[in-house]
Amino acid sequence: MKRLPEILKILFRLTVIPAVFSFPFLLNSCAPSRVGSAVYPNADYPLTNDTVYSASSDLTFRIPRGWTRAESGENKTLDLWLIRDDFSATLNLVALSADSIFRAQAVEDSLLFALNYSRQLKINRMGAGYKAAREDEFFNFNQKRFGAYEYEGTEGLPVRVVVFTYKGRYFELSAVPTQSIGQIKVDPKDLFRVQQSLIATIR
Repeated sequence: MKRLPEILKILFRLTVIPAVFSFPFLLNSCAPSRVGSAVYPNADYPLTNDTVYSASSDLTFRIPRGWTRAESGENKTLDLWLIRDDFSATLNLVALSADSIFRAQAVEDSLLFALNYSRQLKINRMGAGYKAAREDEFFNFNQKRFGAYEYEGTEGLPVRVVVFTYKGRYFELSAVPTQSIGQIKVDPKDLFRVQQSLIATIR
């Protein structure tokens, strides 16, 4: 694991959102989502043989080439935190701790419900500053269903959040550009390609 400079720890507090909030959670529409092709279909970014584990489950990933696992310190809401070696981007895995809410809601599409729940967490934190960057997408990898949404991050670049289920639990994997402290400007399409390559390995 790599010890991070203090500035990246500060960025961590700005970009990683706690998975549990107390708020009235209302969904006006939970109609079934249409499954189509992914906006970023390429899942061919090279992965190393180094395996990392989710902190709260047996979900595993292979670390992408040019990335490393980072320590999240005392923040227990983060299941896994990967950073690019030049600090220009992060990948954040968070368990959506709302299983009781999901079970209590008689919704036809639980993945759509989870996606909207995840998005509401961002809206609660950002308030009027939240800006959607693209329409939602729903797609399949290896017969497993995923949902994704994008919003404009603090640097004016899109942040992409992929929501999925694993063994009855809900997770989100966020791809976050951090070019303000990185050594180069990351291309969001390249970052989302790394994200797609990770989720393509989930069974």
